[in-house]
Amino acid sequence: MSSDSATTGPSAFETRSLGAIGAEVRGLDLRRAISDDVFDVLRELVMREGLVLFRGQALTSIEQIGLGQRFGPLEQLDVRAEQEEPTLVVIGNLDSKGEVLPADATHMKLISINEGWHTDSSFREIPASFSVFSCVVGPEVGGDTFYANLRRGWVDLPEDLKARLYGLRGVHDYAAAYRARGNDEGGMIGYDLPAIVHPLVRRHPETGTTGLYVSEHISHIEGMDPAESRRLLDELLNHTTAENRIYRHHWSVGDVMIWDNRSMLHRAQGFDQRHPRVMHHVRVGGFERPIAAT
Repeated sequence: MSSDSATTGPSAFETRSLGAIGAEVRGLDLRRAISDDVFDVLRELVMREGLVLFRGQALTSIEQIGLGQRFGPLEQLDVRAEQEEPTLVVIGNLDSKGEVLPADATHMKLISINEGWHTDSSFREIPASFSVFSCVVGPEVGGDTFYANLRRGWVDLPEDLKARLYGLRGVHDYAAAYRARGNDEGGMIGYDLPAIVHPLVRRHPETGTTGLYVSEHISHIEGMDPAESRRLLDELLNHTTAENRIYRHHWSVGDVMIWDNRSMLHRAQGFDQRHPRVMHHVRVGGFERPIAAT
């Protein structure tokens, strides 16, 4: 997408390319009422670009939840509140007194799983569709989030490798992913669910485009020799997340990022424990099981 290109149709906002992937939206205030026509254009933009950035929005919790609900029913991300109404989740390194937590605090160990390349809720039979992420406290240093487009990762693969991937299925095992980072206690999101398999090559249910469906939360490829499986998964992840294919975002207060988990990978850089970082996350449930591309 060209820089500062005006979006046509019923919307009155402009877009600017973020570089290798993604777009920034200007001229649309998420805190105000957005007509259905304008929202439909925004939704299409998120699916087309994979991720869309807004700056200077400073959404309240209610506003962010309401925005997420425009995309669809929200997931419940608090395992202690299964029967309660889904709400946003706070991801940060501050304790109840506002003090920065040490790196070895239990909470910090738990959220370290986000530092691996992943798509949200791939541990579910029906994974998440969209995510709405906002910055409440921006760190001076560190705390960046990296994004990679799974559709572009697929398109750029050699044809002979593409042919090998059709029909293969990855085993998404969150318990194994947690254990790999030193966390072996239950009660964490996804930990207590059994491993589940999803196709390695996925068709987007709305756009019809084909993309990889790889993640660091995949323990192995179903039915494949473990060593061969590991080599192939590493090859696909390294290819998709090569520096020339990613967007790296350093957060400022009021930044809002919306992405489509059906076509995007992301990972957190981690925390610089000298600097506070607080993010709000709303996750939209999926609408269908991942569809294998053929």
